[in-house]
Amino acid sequence: MGARMLLSVVLLVTLFACCCGPAAELVPVYVEKTPVEIVGGHALGRPALSGLRLYGEAYKCRDDPSATCYPTVIKQSVVRIGWDEEFILGERHPREAWIFATPDASHATWFIIVVETSAVYEDLSQEEFAQRLRDLGVPSIELRDAMDLYRQK
Repeated sequence: MGARMLLSVVLLVTLFACCCGPAAELVPVYVEKTPVEIVGGHALGRPALSGLRLYGEAYKCRDDPSATCYPTVIKQSVVRIGWDEEFILGERHPREAWIFATPDASHATWFIIVVETSAVYEDLSQEEFAQRLRDLGVPSIELRDAMDLYRQK
């Protein structure tokens, strides 16, 4: 009986670590649907039980050439996003846990991606975001609800 209990605990801890901890990035995850492309190969996607992420250009997976892999550029949870041909702008609300967590609006961060160079400025405060927009000469781009965009396409 003791060995069975020990095995159950080890299995439970391993499962938790893979699905909820930092190792979750290493485990293939199911997505709700194919990520929605926005501009320059970037796409909005949502792993199962998670928040929206912004992915980079898709490629054929090394381990399974019949599958498509999407590299994460901006982690969950992207809540507002806007773009033109040169820039992608957004707001994200970080989540403490990998699954079943509510985005934390009290700790919002902003990001800017330069489409041509793939330069990423992330985890910016609102003041840093505004300054970087001026420094880069970003035109006025409306930020829209990311989940609405994801569901519409």
